[in-house]
Amino acid sequence: MSEIKPIQDVYVTVKGCYGVINQGDGYAIVNIYTGECIARNISSFYDCVRTLDILPPPPEDDELMRVIQGYNPKVQNLIKKYAPETRRVKKKSNILGYTWYKCYDKSGNVLGRVRGSSDDRYWQYGGLDDEKLR
Repeated sequence: MSEIKPIQDVYVTVKGCYGVINQGDGYAIVNIYTGECIARNISSFYDCVRTLDILPPPPEDDELMRVIQGYNPKVQNLIKKYAPETRRVKKKSNILGYTWYKCYDKSGNVLGRVRGSSDDRYWQYGGLDDEKLR
């Protein structure tokens, strides 16, 4: 369990694309990108965690694959890893030959950027001073 992300005014603990929601009388596991409920009425948070450990990864997101097709495989992998909710990518380059890709969600919010030279790509969530993730 690595992050906390909001889904429809309910906070969930996230592992990959799955989240755990406390529904009061039990817990549910949902896909945080589609909102699809994977399991309901689970008695404990611990049982949810054990279930999440054995769930297979979901099939590739068709919308994401449509958006990133045609880009370098290194760029695709970084976007899939750090911003799977990407629905639009804006590609820019400068006169030195550096190219970067700005990723947006369905609401138009910036998720982050793929930067670096073609042989040394990295992901950055915020500005130039933020951590570089590879």
